[in-house]
Amino acid sequence: MESEKEVRTGVYEIGYLMVPSIAEENLGGEVTAFKDILSEHGVTFISDEYPKMIELAYEMSRSIANKKQKFSYGYFGWVKFECTPEVAHTLKNLLEKNEKIIRYLLIKTVRESTLSAKRAYGKEGSKRRQTPKAEESLPINEEVIDKEIDALVV
Repeated sequence: MESEKEVRTGVYEIGYLMVPSIAEENLGGEVTAFKDILSEHGVTFISDEYPKMIELAYEMSRSIANKKQKFSYGYFGWVKFECTPEVAHTLKNLLEKNEKIIRYLLIKTVRESTLSAKRAYGKEGSKRRQTPKAEESLPINEEVIDKEIDALVV
């Protein structure tokens, strides 16, 4: 029976955006409370990133305490974990009710890191683009060019 449970588990990731009204000094407590909710449902943590304040690409709205609020900033973070599909569904329902979260995305993913490596830009980190070699210059025959121009002008 234990091996059947292991087969049914999957790796999930939640990307979340917390309200910007949380004071910077209280953010750690809110993140801990968020992760405690996940722990209470028996998830196995794989990796995470502590939320950072970001400017949103567009204004988002969320109804909090029966009042529509608009947000241009928020704390964005993510957490990757392993659990059963049933637990993931339960977490989805809990996240929808959490008024500290503006928006979230729960996806099924892979255990391996899917972060892309940062590219170094500048003189040292970039390879110069090869410029095509200039064509060898051929002698110009003015008579041929004049005839071609006359043919086009007619």
